[in-house]
Amino acid sequence: IWYDGIDQACDGGDDFDQDGDGLQGGSGAGGGPDCDDTDADVYPGAPEVCDGIDQDCDAAIDEEAVDALDVYVDADGDGFGVGEAVAEQFCEPPLGTALQGGDCADEDGAVYPGAAEVCNGVDDDCSGFVDDNATDGARWYADFDADGYGDPANPVQVCGDAPAGYLADSTDCDDTDPSIRPDASEVCDGIDEDCDGAIDDDAIDPLLWYGDGDGDGDGDAAATLSACTQPAGYVPTAGDCDDADSARNSAAYESCDGVDNDCDGETDTDSPDATAWHPDLDGDGFGDAATSVRSCDLIAGWTADGSDCDDGDGGNLPGGIEVCDGADNNCDGVSDEDTAVDASLWYADADTDLFGDPGAQIFACELPDGYTDNAEDCNDSDPSSNPASREFCDGIDNDCDGDTDESDAFDAQVWYRDVDSDGYGGDTLVDVSCAQPAGAVADTTDCDDGDSGVYPGSTETQDLVDEDCDGLVDEDFILVGDIVVSEIARQPYAGGSGTALNPQAQWFEVYNSSSADINLSGWYFEEQDGDRFVLSPSVGLVIPAGGYAVLCYNDDWFGTPAVCDYTWGDASLGASYSDTTFYFDRPEDLIAIYLNGLLMDEVHWYDVPEGDGDVWPAQAHYSMQLSADALSTTANDDAGAWCLAGNTVYTSVGTVGHPDRGTPAAANQTCN
Repeated sequence: IWYDGIDQACDGGDDFDQDGDGLQGGSGAGGGPDCDDTDADVYPGAPEVCDGIDQDCDAAIDEEAVDALDVYVDADGDGFGVGEAVAEQFCEPPLGTALQGGDCADEDGAVYPGAAEVCNGVDDDCSGFVDDNATDGARWYADFDADGYGDPANPVQVCGDAPAGYLADSTDCDDTDPSIRPDASEVCDGIDEDCDGAIDDDAIDPLLWYGDGDGDGDGDAAATLSACTQPAGYVPTAGDCDDADSARNSAAYESCDGVDNDCDGETDTDSPDATAWHPDLDGDGFGDAATSVRSCDLIAGWTADGSDCDDGDGGNLPGGIEVCDGADNNCDGVSDEDTAVDASLWYADADTDLFGDPGAQIFACELPDGYTDNAEDCNDSDPSSNPASREFCDGIDNDCDGDTDESDAFDAQVWYRDVDSDGYGGDTLVDVSCAQPAGAVADTTDCDDGDSGVYPGSTETQDLVDEDCDGLVDEDFILVGDIVVSEIARQPYAGGSGTALNPQAQWFEVYNSSSADINLSGWYFEEQDGDRFVLSPSVGLVIPAGGYAVLCYNDDWFGTPAVCDYTWGDASLGASYSDTTFYFDRPEDLIAIYLNGLLMDEVHWYDVPEGDGDVWPAQAHYSMQLSADALSTTANDDAGAWCLAGNTVYTSVGTVGHPDRGTPAAANQTCN
């Protein structure tokens, strides 16, 4: 209950300030000046607005309202006033005023801004121009190219006659070219000259095309069509003698088939397959090669064989028996040659390799030039092919052993299995041979022969897989600053003197500051004197996002050897992947981490204070760690971000004889 002096709601509120505007209302004892205690916007001193309410409780309504409007004297009542606004503002414009100014003739109610302009010699719309764009003016169109036709896109509307360069016509489709107009002649040029909306229609210069029904490139002279561009099924030249047969055209060859194939008007003439006939005067079935006639049909007394060497003697003919009689009995061009029936047997040695061709033997009375007494050559046209030669991969039986390109060939290829068929092989030997076996290649650079998306030159993606087989994983997606050196056990066990008396006690930790897992395979690590090692891909060290990895000289020193993710002193990893001289043996030293030649992080410590007085922490049996609030490649360059590790013991005391403290593979503490 309001205004009774009792706080029934027990909320400590003012019983006389119902609307909470800070001023009391009500009547009687305890009442205040608020004239409407139900409206927080109504109180003495409130801003007055045009709403018919007394906001400031002064018993006057809408006086000096903050949203009152300027008004202008409007003598002609057209809703637009003249001159400047009157001094007083109003919530509602009084009679004879308007809310808008700009009237250029306040004595004429038909003249005001926005009024329709008409041809009357008056500036009806107060634009400053008389009769401009009058609604009842005539419409004219520009004729910029002076071809007698107007441009529909460039009209003007004026009172009176057409302006210079304008016409009543609006049918020109290109007012920049006088040759393009409705009465122009259409020509074949890809332009609509006559402005009928069609291009090259009814052109005066069309080309003549010939129907090509069989698609052989020659047209039918009786099937023509005039058009600017080549119609489908038509060609520019005639000459086809049968437009239903694509094999008959001017480019075809004549053949012996009783048809005019080349459309030259003649049948079976100059046919490439016509037979050459030779005269056979002695009737021995062999004709004279010096005389021939080509014809598709047999000529009586002629023969197709023109190999007779003496067409006047039927006893001398190809295939005759050669004897030592001074005549060429068998028409081989030689008399009493080595094939005489009474000659000795010899074998041709055309390649002069001293081995004869068993398939090229002759008889002669004595050894002829170019022959030998054995028949052991398997290719008498190649001096490199004989029983004394070495085998090569060339499709030839070089050593004449009856086999070609066998595995003992000098240049036989070693083939490796390509399981995933990506063109790159793994390390599984398939064969040594000249011919490529199925599923094999002469390559061993595939780093995962079970995945066709993994091979040298493949595109790397961010998936912890080395798709391009370069020994690096996801390298295109890793940024400088993603891997941070976060803890270093640089002090040897022997007194912290800075010498390498116990290099096996040394290790360092790196932190993955990125949001993705990172595989360190192929990364390399270097210390100040140039010693370095590459992290072996065979280990496959992956640091999860926000996780740590520990790299040690020797994991035997750890109470839990599995804490060491990589042991660089292990020579069994190979020369590139280990280094038994890699240790931090100087008071001033450094660790640098590289990915594909790019420096990803470097920590360089000194034995003297830095310029700001900070000192790199150094104490035997304690690692130095990067503060948990400074895990970045920028912060770890500052000695002030490092401190000695806490009291967590990580070594096997029974092995080393004393405890060593640090937080390998665990979250770092915040240095203070």
